[in-house]
Amino acid sequence: MPLPFRALMGMDKKIAGLPQWSEPDGPDKGIRLAASLDVGEATLQGLELIGRARIDSPQADISFSLTYFPTSSRRDAVSLARLDWRPRTSHTNNDEHSPPALFMVEISGTHHHSFELNWLSAHGRPLKWLPVAEPINPDFQGFIDLLDGVGKIFRINDIGVIPEPSWAQDLFS
Repeated sequence: MPLPFRALMGMDKKIAGLPQWSEPDGPDKGIRLAASLDVGEATLQGLELIGRARIDSPQADISFSLTYFPTSSRRDAVSLARLDWRPRTSHTNNDEHSPPALFMVEISGTHHHSFELNWLSAHGRPLKWLPVAEPINPDFQGFIDLLDGVGKIFRINDIGVIPEPSWAQDLFS
């Protein structure tokens, strides 16, 4: 039986446990956070809040996504929604499913790949990779403000338990 994604997106959620950012990895010094989510009184197996950032880019190029992993294979993941804060590159809505008001709109700043904009009712799931986004205005002013926005948009009530990453110190400041 498929998960009722639409209903799930409208429900309040809580973070299960105390998630931590990973150690920097790879040439881009990426860090990652994965947090299981409670819906009601139970942890919903496979539903996670995923955070991605770069240790050398404080206050920029950070994303949070709601993702469902129906199996242990990452390839089967279903991206439900994503928020990209101050990304390094712009996003263009060039997908055929983009609403007319957003089609071919280039977004150079913070944006939200919402569940609703990417929902394919005929398939009972969102579009792969969430290709449609809308800008967020005004932008979030810092990491704590970003977390507050992620909590409101994704309906995660205790988003404040996520720690701010330990950004690399600027040796020249």
